[in-house]
Amino acid sequence: MKLIALLLLIVACLGIYWLQSAIDRQTGSIHHNEEALYWPSGKVLKALSLGHYGLIADIYWMRAVQYYGGKRLQDAKEFKLLEPLIDIATTLDPQLLHAYRFGSIFLSEKSPIGAQQPAKAITLLEKGIRYNPDEWQLYRDLGFVYYWYLEDYKKAAEWFLEGSKNPKSARWMKTFAAELLAKGNSRETAKFLWQEVYDTSDSGPLKNNAKENLLRLQALDEIDILKSVVSKVEEKTGRKVLSMQELVQLGLFKQLPLDPKGFPYAFNPETGEIGLSSESTMKRY
Repeated sequence: MKLIALLLLIVACLGIYWLQSAIDRQTGSIHHNEEALYWPSGKVLKALSLGHYGLIADIYWMRAVQYYGGKRLQDAKEFKLLEPLIDIATTLDPQLLHAYRFGSIFLSEKSPIGAQQPAKAITLLEKGIRYNPDEWQLYRDLGFVYYWYLEDYKKAAEWFLEGSKNPKSARWMKTFAAELLAKGNSRETAKFLWQEVYDTSDSGPLKNNAKENLLRLQALDEIDILKSVVSKVEEKTGRKVLSMQELVQLGLFKQLPLDPKGFPYAFNPETGEIGLSSESTMKRY
């Protein structure tokens, strides 16, 4: 019996090695033949994985992350294989929560940051909820996709409300759903939601994404203040402000106004528009 068990273990290890090698070979040809990167379906892989569903799921999730990262480095505008790779990983392991949560961000974010496919992110999260109905954060993430990327505030509120029924869920979800139905979108509701995502997420893509968007909202507030200052100066002096440096010279600021990442704001004296510098690393839409 021990010999049989040992032989089965060796066969299983060889099977995993074979699958890993096949994936590595396919990943290496990603620039030449992306269609060969993944197997046709998670069900096929399940049949070939000799019961090691979780391990193969992790491999495919890593491949999805590598694929996404590689495309970002290339400044690619398309992520054709991102959704299929994530789907395979979550089919092999329906409880792979981080694949649903991080994958929905990768799919939702606008190009060139992400795949700009919020509908596919919704399908992914709905799949996650079917297999993990007690995971309240999936409801929050789904409501978030409807809110932020599709601006469907009614749908967003419905999912926040549904998730709030879980006794383990964040207390703010029910309140936020009511606020969202009453007020729709506003910068204040956006700040509230991003702050809650930041406060309740572990370090990683979710928390980093929330932080970037909080900084972006901060920049929008600062731009509004700068526009107001410029308008008041022009009203008082009777002429156009020609540069941000003038505001410093007038003693209104100690230095050139900087965005939250430390880059001077761009100012167009002809139109009066103020915005992020082209050199700024601030997230923008």
